[in-house]
Amino acid sequence: MPESDIVPATQDFILDQASSTPEEFPELESDVAFRPHLRPQAKHAGSFTSCSSYASDSEIDDGDYNNNPDHPIDQQAPTYGEDNIAATTAAASSASAPGSSAAKLRSKTQARRPGEGTLLWPAGKAHDWYTGGRITSHGRWFRDSQNRTLLLRGVNLCGNSKLPTTPNGSTHLSEGFFDHRNVCFLGRPFPRDQADEHFSRLKRWGLTFVRLLVPWEALEHSGPGIYDEKFIDSLIELIELMPKYGIKCFIDPHQDCWSRFSGGSGAPGWTFEAAGLDLTKFKVTGAAYVHNVNQYPGDSPPMVWPTNYTKLAASTMFTLFWAGDMFAPKKMYQGETIQQFLQNKYIACYQHLASRLGHLDAVVGYEVMNEPHPGYIGLKSLKRYDFNTNLFFGDFPSALESFALGDGMTLPIDVWVKSWPYPTRKERTRLINVEKESAWIDGECLWKQHGVWSVHPKTKAPQVERNDYFTKDPTSGEKVDFYKFYLEFVNKYSRAIQSVVPSAFIFVGPIPNEPAPVWGPADHEENIVYAPHWYDLHSIFSKTFDGRITHNVQGLSRGMNVISATYFGIKGAKKNYRGQLANVLNMGLQNVGPKPCLIGECGIPMDLNQRQAFLSGDYGLHSKALDAVLSAMEANLLSFTLWNYNTTNDNTYGDHWNGEDFSIFSLDSPRPSPRMRNGSLPSYASSASLKQQAPGFAKEVMRRAAAQRVGSDMALSVDSQDESDNDSIRGTGSEDTDIMQLEKMKTRDEESDNESPFDRSYFRFDHEESDGGPDHEGHVGGRALDAVIVGFCRELGPMHSNVVCLLP
Repeated sequence: MPESDIVPATQDFILDQASSTPEEFPELESDVAFRPHLRPQAKHAGSFTSCSSYASDSEIDDGDYNNNPDHPIDQQAPTYGEDNIAATTAAASSASAPGSSAAKLRSKTQARRPGEGTLLWPAGKAHDWYTGGRITSHGRWFRDSQNRTLLLRGVNLCGNSKLPTTPNGSTHLSEGFFDHRNVCFLGRPFPRDQADEHFSRLKRWGLTFVRLLVPWEALEHSGPGIYDEKFIDSLIELIELMPKYGIKCFIDPHQDCWSRFSGGSGAPGWTFEAAGLDLTKFKVTGAAYVHNVNQYPGDSPPMVWPTNYTKLAASTMFTLFWAGDMFAPKKMYQGETIQQFLQNKYIACYQHLASRLGHLDAVVGYEVMNEPHPGYIGLKSLKRYDFNTNLFFGDFPSALESFALGDGMTLPIDVWVKSWPYPTRKERTRLINVEKESAWIDGECLWKQHGVWSVHPKTKAPQVERNDYFTKDPTSGEKVDFYKFYLEFVNKYSRAIQSVVPSAFIFVGPIPNEPAPVWGPADHEENIVYAPHWYDLHSIFSKTFDGRITHNVQGLSRGMNVISATYFGIKGAKKNYRGQLANVLNMGLQNVGPKPCLIGECGIPMDLNQRQAFLSGDYGLHSKALDAVLSAMEANLLSFTLWNYNTTNDNTYGDHWNGEDFSIFSLDSPRPSPRMRNGSLPSYASSASLKQQAPGFAKEVMRRAAAQRVGSDMALSVDSQDESDNDSIRGTGSEDTDIMQLEKMKTRDEESDNESPFDRSYFRFDHEESDGGPDHEGHVGGRALDAVIVGFCRELGPMHSNVVCLLP
């Protein structure tokens, strides 16, 4: 593909990494040689969007890219490792013309870039992806109307959307929790008067492809068929603003463990009533672990919520939703089988939302369901769960024990705690449901009614009647496969959405940490996007990352031994993550087919290592962890949406949901470790967080920035930066000044590795003009931004000289 065909798109700062070798940039000689540790001075304000884009060769068919070395994207992404990068770098370095370091730097700063700019001072702005028209797909790639291939980069917006605003749904609170019909989600993900602030920040960070969380409960909490039109109106208001900031989104019908009332999020409370379950009895019967009612004041919520997938409430609801016609044919509600009632209401709800949002250019598609779970479907034993595929933690009853507890029996249940080398171990047993309450409205277990289990007439103990009940069709005896039920629903949902928005993408994810479903000839193909999730499961469960050791939990769950699944150092972490993501991608391409792939969730806990960074301000390990994750995404040429950007996050309750704290934004913005300057601490050493300074922290930042420009002595940007430095930052056009600026950037990088990314960016954009208006607040509130705002697609440069690499 000729260089003239390359159209830079979506970002202001463009770096042709193919011609930027470590020999030309000595400061880049490290394990991140092709992903320079940039600071905002080297970047213009107002990045338009997050998609990396490059022209496609129309003569190359997508189906044959793997066999064509000239294609701009190689399917074998995992080969983009450190060894290959090093080899390519060495070859490039040996071919470089001799000369001094200064001469090479001068040559680089003089090199012209698209728009007649230079490396340090790009001229003008690159293309906004809204100028590229509607997003389409061809094979496994997203494309724009100019046939440019897009790698999308964004966030989940946001974790607090799982929870109502009235009453306050934070999971450490319980007031009004069971009044499930009288809730309100207005103000999620944030109120209209905060929209410009948050959208401009996402634009600045280059994270402008948004997975917009809209739980079923937010739309239909009042009862079946009763939609919250005011909430939908508020969503329309927010989405209408997205084009102003170059943002596009897709709708995520988010759920975890079925519903807030079974310990997660998603479905309205009335769905339990339809199934015959009494949600007020879930705690006493062990049917769910609900943080709102299970935690005592002062307790640190443990990572228990995923175990709800194996407990009575969530498992029953998922089983009825996917396959109630087969496994619970006796259960009817409002004249329909329970499966048809639940599925029809769910689909009608999101079809209604699609009809309301159909006129909005920013909405590109709809997800089927976040992290679908099979419930009891395919469960081989009712007496025990598989330790390799389920999280044994806290109270962990078997399916049979859950049935009995929900039916009003008192039983001793195993309690599991964290351990090593296995993630958990059994510590003790404890009695559950000593009150002998029933989780069923009519007092009898649905699964007992269908002959799955019974009570032994003599011992009065629960006993299994049909241990293989959920693995075979109870009528025909034919073996069942969960994905058969799932794909039938995917087909039904996709056609319903596309009947009102024909161009909509349909995002489909697998069971978490499981292979993708196998697409058959009869399955829906139009605009399908494969959207799995990926996390370092060991890190998020233990909430630790030290940069020394990581583990391949994916491999361990599939029989890999501990030694082979252990990786050392940051390079090892990147190799570990890259390999895991390669498996996810390759399995998707194999089972789903050549369709676009987007990692719908990825990220790191911000409360790592016992929250030490909240006190010290040292986010170095966070940045390394997140950099390893994003490097693995880039190496595999994967689009992604980070989990998550939460506008109400704080250091006390994190994302306010089940003890999680993943947000890359926080109201409790931590300060850096104070440094001694001339024998004294800097003036900001005792500064309070943004939330403590003022509720309207954005205005406070603007006030402080203005004060600094008129001569404040607060040295918050760089050490001893005088007015002449500011002149050089703005750009004098002098070659020597450009070279000096590069050297200062290198020195600053080396000296400030342990500062909080939040604070480095707090004042560093003061010299820039913002096109985002008075509400454009730069990087305020960011956490671990080193990994987010540094160069994107670093792995492409050495391998593909015709690829333009774009920096957010």
